[in-house]
Amino acid sequence: MIAVPPTPLPVDGAADPVGFPRVYAVVKWAIISALVFLSVVAAAFWTMVLGGFAGSRFHATYPVAGAEQNIVITPECAWPYGVNDHDAKAVCRMFYNLTPLQREQVLKARR
Repeated sequence: MIAVPPTPLPVDGAADPVGFPRVYAVVKWAIISALVFLSVVAAAFWTMVLGGFAGSRFHATYPVAGAEQNIVITPECAWPYGVNDHDAKAVCRMFYNLTPLQREQVLKARR
């Protein structure tokens, strides 16, 4: 006898699709829309914050403009650094930017 191979069963090509592609699309667009929303909210927040600084007439000083000033470095203003220390100039600049009342308070606190 001759062996005859069994006939394959017919495959139904119109089977019900799995729901994963639809769920994937919903999750993907939810993430994209959330990121777009958060970026718009962040842009609005920083616009309000920076606009508030500008509205209050806050202006950052040009840092190089004060660098050329000849600052007198004394032991009184340079504390806790010595007069020859590199950081003493910055400390003296901060000390001289204080009001006279604040300078008195700083000197009292050091004693």
